[in-house]
Amino acid sequence: MSKTSARRGMCRLFLAAIVAVAVISPSSGLRADDIALVPGAKIKQAIGGRVRGTIKSETPTEVVVTLGANTVTVPTDQITSIRYDLQSASYQLGESRESAGQLAEAADLYKKAAADTSGRPFPHQAALFREAKVLAELAMLDPGQANAANDKLNQFIRTYPGGRHIAAAREALARLQIQSNDFTGAEATIATLARMPKGGERSAVIRGRLLEKQGKHDEAIAEMDRIIAASPKGSDRQRAARLAKAESLAAVKRFSEAETLLREVIRENPAEDAESQAPAYNTLGDCLRAANRPKDALIAYLHTDLLYSKDREEHPRALAAISTIFRQLKQDGRADEFAQRLKQEYPNSAWTSQRTAESR
Repeated sequence: MSKTSARRGMCRLFLAAIVAVAVISPSSGLRADDIALVPGAKIKQAIGGRVRGTIKSETPTEVVVTLGANTVTVPTDQITSIRYDLQSASYQLGESRESAGQLAEAADLYKKAAADTSGRPFPHQAALFREAKVLAELAMLDPGQANAANDKLNQFIRTYPGGRHIAAAREALARLQIQSNDFTGAEATIATLARMPKGGERSAVIRGRLLEKQGKHDEAIAEMDRIIAASPKGSDRQRAARLAKAESLAAVKRFSEAETLLREVIRENPAEDAESQAPAYNTLGDCLRAANRPKDALIAYLHTDLLYSKDREEHPRALAAISTIFRQLKQDGRADEFAQRLKQEYPNSAWTSQRTAESR
């Protein structure tokens, strides 16, 4: 054998050994579950804000991962997302469709992902949860989907009461029940959520929303004040509580306080953050309309339409309000334009039904 052939043979053996180690070693960067952490998470074994290994168990409070001979426990409140080893391509495509607001298609893809991973419990459970969650979001736009979403969430909760997604599933169910005016069911769901580890934090804002929907605005304001004071500055929970408080302030005609609070939320959050900005601008519009300032309200709603139309929950709310205000301002042509857009883009939305009823 020539020296060149011998060197080639040794290189092939060396490369084969590297590949073999990479495939069997979770820490190699291949064939591993990938856990993305919240910024600033204090997990010693994390590299670049991630923990990569093999997930052995999941509970509502923690995920246990093996990294070679070591085991690490990651609190669920330190996790932003998990990408499972051999996760279905349908799951990733479902995430893309969900992000684009194509909820019905996303739900179908998550359902397929669940079927694809029936022998792998953690990605299977994640796909079932995402299907149920997306159906609940779809029901917020189309009330005709509420029963199917309610059944799917309840089925998931019964099947996985000790799983990682149980708190988020109960939260989604409570929001759906409030939207459907099932106040008794919402109260029971919120009470159960509050008894879960760290569930009190998740349930508090939802309870405030329930009080607001029931017309108990003074109680809702007091509840939101408590949450705002107890929440980290700039946190999602504090922002949600401030928005809910502003709605109740407007309901009891404390318009100036509501407007100040809402403009603070708008100013303090990034302009590109649709999840923060769209509901803030819409709530500001509601407040200004209630204060008999239709032109100022119109500007607020137009922000949502022009800048945050990808928010499929807030955008129809803005279109309906814009149409109503243009009608109020005797600009019937513009009112018809936005009413038509609402009907075309969101034919099954509760906002479309409400706007149609108002125009009769």
